[in-house]
Amino acid sequence: MKAIHNLSKEARQEIINVLLEKRSRKELAEELGITPAAIVKFTKGLTHPSDDTILKALEIASDDEKEKIVNIILNDLVNSVIEVFSEYPNVTTEKIDELKKILDEIEGRKLLASSGFI
Repeated sequence: MKAIHNLSKEARQEIINVLLEKRSRKELAEELGITPAAIVKFTKGLTHPSDDTILKALEIASDDEKEKIVNIILNDLVNSVIEVFSEYPNVTTEKIDELKKILDEIEGRKLLASSGFI
């Protein structure tokens, strides 16, 4: 998932913290296939989880943890887009229109789903 590759260090740390809400460091390390020392380094911000570790985190996450993790990913991506447009406010591109279309489609699906059509 390309979105994972673009995650900030802070978002990666947040994802680990979500998983630590219901697990010990040792349990999480075992589930992720890494050392407990790596978990400590992640939580202290000394290093950050790799793309593979984040993907594994999504695999082992419960449904409520997945929802939190997806929200972290989306917030990080949105903040990145906002940052780009803040630094380059005069840039016009068809990608902006493409983003608007995608968001409109997502909103339309949500409306249909909440109305019981999907």
